[in-house]
Amino acid sequence: MFLVLMVDSVVNGLFIPLSMVYLSASSGASLVRVGTLLTLAGVLSLPLPLWIGSLVDRLGPQPIVLVAQLLQAVGFLGYLVVRDGAAVLLAATVTSLGQRAFWSSAFTLVSNMSDRDPGGRSRERWFGVIGSLRAAGYGLGAVVAGVAMSAKSGLVYRGAIGACACLLAAAALLLGRAVPRSAALPVGPRPEEQTGTERGSRGYRVLWADRPYLALVALNTAFALCNVMLSIALPPFVDRRLPSMTWAVGPLLAMNTVVQAVLQTSVVRLIRPLPRHISLCLAGVLWALWACLTAGPLWVPRALWVPCLTVAVLCYSAAQLVHSPVSNALSADAAPTDVRGRYIAVFQYSFAIATVVAPLLFSALFEVSSAAPWYVIAALALLTVPGMLALAPRLPRDARVWRPGPRVDGSA
Repeated sequence: MFLVLMVDSVVNGLFIPLSMVYLSASSGASLVRVGTLLTLAGVLSLPLPLWIGSLVDRLGPQPIVLVAQLLQAVGFLGYLVVRDGAAVLLAATVTSLGQRAFWSSAFTLVSNMSDRDPGGRSRERWFGVIGSLRAAGYGLGAVVAGVAMSAKSGLVYRGAIGACACLLAAAALLLGRAVPRSAALPVGPRPEEQTGTERGSRGYRVLWADRPYLALVALNTAFALCNVMLSIALPPFVDRRLPSMTWAVGPLLAMNTVVQAVLQTSVVRLIRPLPRHISLCLAGVLWALWACLTAGPLWVPRALWVPCLTVAVLCYSAAQLVHSPVSNALSADAAPTDVRGRYIAVFQYSFAIATVVAPLLFSALFEVSSAAPWYVIAALALLTVPGMLALAPRLPRDARVWRPGPRVDGSA
């Protein structure tokens, strides 16, 4: 399972830097049109997680993750033959559907497998290892993408896209042969063990009635906005307002990747004694510091720009190291076991919404002033602290701390 998740990160790290250049060159469409088509494909896939959550609860997550990998592989094969905008939209939609299905089921698969780990705070350990491997995989893919882009060859670009398709197909084969379907089922009563009446009453209805969980999803959307802003906002901010520092963007982003890959499991051990909601409050404070320090070069002497941005990115990395394993563990443990697939699929909407909103939010605020995006993000990050403290007592106690067994009812 860890290898499957790492392969997905390698593919993303390899394809994302190449996507605009390759698709524009192969289809003849402008960069603006390609970007619009990719965004449209992402929007078209947004309703899918609601259906995927139901399938995961009925069939288990393992076959859904497998099909999602194959669907992405088909999408990447489609990229190899695009010749116009319509073909780009079709291939991108297939790929986006596969990605959305993957992330709407993969974390349920990990959560179900971690049920069988007897150690305390086992979910944090599992998600910590995954975070480390994902960062390493994304970094590896980005390095290969850089080499491919330096070649400036259509043949090399197509080879890289083809390699992505092969990696995804290999990951699906690995998942099908090495992860038994039974090992991916949750510990606790399965839906088929319930009566017909119980099965009819425990669908999305129980989730929509679980207001504390929906509030957790809303709060995590604020965290997710902070999470995606580094790669979206830092490059244009530096390019437009600190042009002499443009050279530093690559090393700063690389530093974040290295920190994620090397320190994730160590950070999980450090925060293990803390209740989960306190850890998330810490992440909010760290992201607020990151935003304020990123705006710092607007006010401090030029000699301090590099130290200021370096410390800022380290604060961002620390927040990410805390938030990623804890938020995923909290979302899994706050969900009733028999509808965990639905719960986690809806939780993933917080990241999907943040990805869609972040570019527009940054560009609109940046038009107001150079500092406005960072001050708004800092305020948003700080607001998560009282939000988490107010929400925590309404969440299940065994979700806020390590729990001895899976939650099988809808009560808090």
